[in-house]
Amino acid sequence: MIDISHLSVNQLDDLIAQVQQEITRKKALARKSLMADMEKLAREAGVSLSELFPEAGSKASKPKSTVAPKYRNPNDASQTWTGRGRQPLWIAALLAEGKSLDDLLI
Repeated sequence: MIDISHLSVNQLDDLIAQVQQEITRKKALARKSLMADMEKLAREAGVSLSELFPEAGSKASKPKSTVAPKYRNPNDASQTWTGRGRQPLWIAALLAEGKSLDDLLI
């Protein structure tokens, strides 16, 4: 085991960064080696990895859809809100003034 008790905080931080980089590098090498071994085995069996794992090659993500605004600030028409996520400050201020969300519907 390495004695690190004599190292300063900065030296320890540098050591942590170096260790994390080395871990990342070794994981990448292991993954690359495993992939080469799997490709070799598949080739020897007369198939390809894409035939064995068809879902691995396609990582099609669902496209994000935009949501139409549902509420509009009567004092500033450029400010809108879809009704999702955190309430904008202008909504909270209008609600505090006694307005309801129904009053702000587009």
